[in-house]
Amino acid sequence: MTTALVTGAASGIGAAVSRRLAADGAHVVGVDLVAGDDVLRCDVTSTADVEAVVGSLDQLDVLANVAGIPQFGRVEQISDDEWDRVLAVDLTGAFKVVRAALPLLKASRGCIVNLASVAGIQGQAYTAAYSAAKGGLVAFTKALAVELAPDGVRANCVCPGGVDTPLLAQARFPDDSDPRLIDRLTGPLDGAMLASPEAVADAVAWLTSPAAATVTGIALPMDGGRSA
Repeated sequence: MTTALVTGAASGIGAAVSRRLAADGAHVVGVDLVAGDDVLRCDVTSTADVEAVVGSLDQLDVLANVAGIPQFGRVEQISDDEWDRVLAVDLTGAFKVVRAALPLLKASRGCIVNLASVAGIQGQAYTAAYSAAKGGLVAFTKALAVELAPDGVRANCVCPGGVDTPLLAQARFPDDSDPRLIDRLTGPLDGAMLASPEAVADAVAWLTSPAAATVTGIALPMDGGRSA
C-alpha cells in the first residue's frame, strides 16, 4: 500500500488532498499545526517536530507539502516578523519536510508535490512575502527534480490561482487597493468560479500517480489562464 504524508491536512486544500489520496487507496498520514481527527500535530517550522513525524514512518511513497499561510498588505506594511513567519511556513517548512523525508522517498522511488501558487510564477500585488515564498518554492521544486532524478524521485508543484477556502475568504486587502490588481490576484481569465480544493487535490493525485511517471520539475498553473 502507498503511504502518503500530507502537511496542512486539517482543512482546505490539505484536507481535500488527504481525502483524495485515501480514496485512491493510500495510507495517509496527515499533519497540521493543530491536531484533529486523524491529523497529527506537527509544526513544519520545527525541525524536531518534522523529524519526529517522519521518523515514525517505515515507508513513504508520496509527500504533499500543502501547509502554508497567506499574507496580504502593502510591502511597506510588512513587519520583519510577518516576513519571517511567511517564509518559514511556506518555504522553509517544505524544505525541512523534504530533507527529513528524502531517505524514505529515495528508498521507494517516490514523489513530492509542493503546493505553490500562481503568485509564485506571476507578479501579484499586496502579497510580496507570500509571492517570494511561493516563487522560492517553485524554484526549490525544480532544483529537487533535477537533483533527485537519478534517484528516481519526482518533484512537481501545483500553482493555483484563487481557491475557495476559508483563507481566501478572510483576505483583507489595503483600503486603497487598486481593484484591477485585486482582480488580477483572484479572478480567472475565463470568468470561471474560484477553483475548489477538490480540483486542486485532483491535480495533486494525478502528479503522484503512475500516469505522471515521466512528469517532474513542472509548476502546474490552475488559474483559468490568468498566467498564460
